[in-house]
Amino acid sequence: MSKLNIEMKPAPELDLKCFMNLMVVLIPLLLVSAEFAKVAVIDIKLPEARGSQTRSAVTEQPQEDKSAKILLTAIITDSVVTLGAKGGFMPSLFYREFHRYVTKDGLDTLVEYEPGKQPRHPSGRELTVYERYDIFLYTSDDKRSIINCMYTKFGEMLTNVDGNPVEKVVAGDTVFALTNPRRRIIVSNPAEFESKPLSAYDELKNRLMKIKERYRDAEDADDLIIAAENEVIFDKIVQIMDAARSAEFPNISIAKLRG
Repeated sequence: MSKLNIEMKPAPELDLKCFMNLMVVLIPLLLVSAEFAKVAVIDIKLPEARGSQTRSAVTEQPQEDKSAKILLTAIITDSVVTLGAKGGFMPSLFYREFHRYVTKDGLDTLVEYEPGKQPRHPSGRELTVYERYDIFLYTSDDKRSIINCMYTKFGEMLTNVDGNPVEKVVAGDTVFALTNPRRRIIVSNPAEFESKPLSAYDELKNRLMKIKERYRDAEDADDLIIAAENEVIFDKIVQIMDAARSAEFPNISIAKLRG
């Protein structure tokens, strides 16, 4: 019988380079795509004796905010401005909004703003925001009738000694021009003054100045928060900010007013 000569060859070594390359790419990918659960604990104190606690009722009343802050906030919608603070709210300031459009073909018109409706040129096309020259806010009563006020020839609103708008003047009256500080005027010639629609910017500045005069020593006497609805035009917010700065509120924060 013939013998079979079988030559034994050593087994080849495994090449792990491809596998290691796969792991190097796969592990970071899995870590990045993984979702981690975060548990947040909020420490709150619910009112006493209402059965709201799971184990025991709260035996101590929450600490009262005794700081000297007023937390002044201006809430702005498409027709109302309301000033509120830690102590409550002032009467709302109602207004009607008008936009002045100036076009290249010579059109200069004042149109009352209607949310969601764009005014049109006499030719039929819609007027664009780039043709909007200015935004006027005129103070109105609860029936949307525009309120008039007396102004100086320099365009300064007139108020009485209590800071309320003046609707008419006669010789001998003592009034105050809305400057900072207020300028006292003794009326000698009523014809020097003009009755015009009361600007909501001026009345807002007037109210802010009265708050400033009363709470000048507050910790946040220079601060104002403006909370506006999404529909409020940004240009209008900018003019309200200018009125606030002229009333000595340099620190202004913008907040979103939830619907």
